[in-house]
Amino acid sequence: MKKPADIKDAWFILPDGTNFFDSELRAGALSVARELALPKVRLSNETLLLKKFNIEKIDKNSAMAVIAHIRKPALLKAFGKSGIPLVLLGEEAVEDWRKAFGGPITVCSVDNESIGQMAADYLHEQGRFASYIYADGSSDQFYQWWTSRRYESFVDTLREHGYTGEVLRVPVLNSSTHADAEHFLNATKKISRPIAVFACNDRAAREVVSFCHLANLHIPDDVAVLGVDDEKDLCESCPIPLSSIKIEHYRLGRTAMHLILRMLEGGPRRDKVILCPPIRVIERASTKRSTPSDKFVASAVNFIRTARLDTLDVMAVVKACGASRSYLEKRFRAETGRTILDAIHRRTMEDVKHLLLDTDKSVAVIAQETGFPSASGLCSMFRRLTGQSTSEFRASRQPR
Repeated sequence: MKKPADIKDAWFILPDGTNFFDSELRAGALSVARELALPKVRLSNETLLLKKFNIEKIDKNSAMAVIAHIRKPALLKAFGKSGIPLVLLGEEAVEDWRKAFGGPITVCSVDNESIGQMAADYLHEQGRFASYIYADGSSDQFYQWWTSRRYESFVDTLREHGYTGEVLRVPVLNSSTHADAEHFLNATKKISRPIAVFACNDRAAREVVSFCHLANLHIPDDVAVLGVDDEKDLCESCPIPLSSIKIEHYRLGRTAMHLILRMLEGGPRRDKVILCPPIRVIERASTKRSTPSDKFVASAVNFIRTARLDTLDVMAVVKACGASRSYLEKRFRAETGRTILDAIHRRTMEDVKHLLLDTDKSVAVIAQETGFPSASGLCSMFRRLTGQSTSEFRASRQPR
């Protein structure tokens, strides 16, 4: 078994990619390195690593650990023979990697199926879309596995919700901007509006926004656009701020680094795939509906959004709007697609979810802060509306 002192002498190789996944994962891994004073961290890619192995012929005594995208069988075989601790990124070909590596292999990835499911659940819940499009941001075969999983899960979940139409898969960021725009705009002419667009990532979503602008398609009334990754600078600088699915790539990087450290300390090499699920949808203007045309409904929507939860009920909404209860309930349902009580429950659950994910507060404290008379009452409603217990929901958003 390696001693702790040996770990400080080890080289840690992290991915050198510039995409959001790599940069956030790298930041998470580096945060662990800083906490443990591990200075020997280097960035590399598959090609450079393969050259290093050919030239230096690293043996089993080498103090080296790798977290990276590795696809070349020759390099996986070299790692397997050398016994160097390895965590692979991605999960598209685990069986092939295991054969090339020659033993148990550890893989870290985002949960692409859960991302597609969350997108479908969120967009379907709005209850207003006649058609759906998936904006696919990569024609590169190397990347097709993850975007295909998001698409397939998105379609399957819409089917479960009762949607029977075709979900068009439109290429974005694959060829010239002119050609991509033409493909997308031709697709929107073939289907009914309003249209919900689920883009494979935020960069593809930003392109969709620009294409809609060319065709004078209003966002979000004609077309709603949802991305993935929540690249905050990109999302908030877009002409129409982008709604996006947030994923804890940073936390996955920390998990990968801790796994590598255990291997360096002599721990077992476990055959496992660790998936990082999406956290939640960060809602911005690209999917938020415009203010309702009825002034009383608009006032009700605003009140539900801003009122203290411990004072929020149907009668409080009616009083704040100055309309009769029967009129308000009828118009509210017609304009929003849900009842006032449903809207209150949705707001409550969103606040509860945020507290469960962003704090370590107990369910009892959260119940008190969100206006529930008891923790059991909160738990009962949470399970009824989400299908999960509060503890299951918290656990489902952790890398597993």
